[in-house]
Amino acid sequence: MKKTALFVILMTMVLVTASSATSLASLKGTYAFQLMDVNNEFGYYSGSTWVSVTTCPTNQHCSNQAFSKVSYGTVSFDGLGHVKFLTISNGGSHGPTVGTVWAYSVSGFNGAMGTSANGAYLTLGNFNTAGVAQTVLMRTVDTNPSTGTLLLQ
Repeated sequence: MKKTALFVILMTMVLVTASSATSLASLKGTYAFQLMDVNNEFGYYSGSTWVSVTTCPTNQHCSNQAFSKVSYGTVSFDGLGHVKFLTISNGGSHGPTVGTVWAYSVSGFNGAMGTSANGAYLTLGNFNTAGVAQTVLMRTVDTNPSTGTLLLQ
């Protein structure tokens, strides 16, 4: 009888833990974000100014140079599958503009926003009591992806 009771208690603990671990994670509210991007360019310096070229002039010594760019801003997730860009600084790179609305989805602790050609993969974490992610890791879908974070405000 004691073994049966112990087994029932252990199974209950396992099921409660498993059900809470697979609870519905969500995104809802305004998040501040930042993305770091590294761009490689071919060119040369003329004084202190970088000149990007596709073919090196014969009188120059060209090389590849890595430049980092930061994009930051705020987005609002409505909890229903739509995310709107409220503010954004693209750091000179391509990307959405203020007012752009993308679709998003969440499955387990992972998600995606935008499209397969212009979007980002998401990893949700640090959940509040309502199951809303307070911290999200983000990686763009580019072949040279940018990485960053979203923080619930």
